Amino acid sequence: MDTLNETSHIIDLSTGRFHYLSWGAERTDLPAALLLHGITSSALSWVRVGPGLADRYRIYALDMRGHGDSVKSAPGTYSLRHTADDALAFIDALHLQHPLLVGHSWGGATAIVLASGAWTQAPVPTFSSVILEDPACNFRLGHPEYYTKDIGRPAEELCVEIAATSPGWTEADIEGKIDALQKVTREAVLGVFADAGQAGDILPLLADITAPTLLVRADAALGTTLNEAAWERAKQFLPAQSRAVQIDGATHNVHRSKFDAFMQVVNDFLS
Repeated sequence: MDTLNETSHIIDLSTGRFHYLSWGAERTDLPAALLLHGITSSALSWVRVGPGLADRYRIYALDMRGHGDSVKSAPGTYSLRHTADDALAFIDALHLQHPLLVGHSWGGATAIVLASGAWTQAPVPTFSSVILEDPACNFRLGHPEYYTKDIGRPAEELCVEIAATSPGWTEADIEGKIDALQKVTREAVLGVFADAGQAGDILPLLADITAPTLLVRADAALGTTLNEAAWERAKQFLPAQSRAVQIDGATHNVHRSKFDAFMQVVNDFLS
């Protein structure tokens, strides 16, 4: 595993001012990877995954709109097409050629829309592969109050609670989540549920993705975005050369709760 330090950046895109982290960005001989986090998280969600991939990729982890140190955009601008356009603008600005695309939860939903080319006339980027980690597939079924209850709470309270309820998380994982909860706004979270919810069920969009796709599900007994019916449907829609893997013992934050197992599945797929 590469022990590269993370580097913090601010970039002005056509859709606003965004913050991102990178690992190994100076390695221009390597292909690129773009990582998209889940709701109420930030680019710091990837503090272990970024270095874990940096021996093979230049890693870019974006703070999505309303989150981290990125633009706090206006109500009505949190649709999955808006967040996909942010990622598209980022790919264009940094001239990322055929990147690997990785998305968790909300970021996974954004990745599905981006890679499928849904609801846009813009050219769809070519991705080397797509990895969807417990992607959110229907925001109409979500519970926004669950995601807003910890926003802005004292860090010392959150630290104790997250440590107690999140087996497998490292100190860095916990610190990153607390930082994200201090920076995200309640309006942004409610905006995501309201605007992204208009899309309804997005699983059929998987059929429009052309890149080989890895679909990772959390342990169904521990809470996943993909119930049995959705899991079976998703597998039917996946493009050729794709895989669907459940990681036993993993919670919804698969890459934080079962990091080693997650990376094993990812590495097997990418090889």
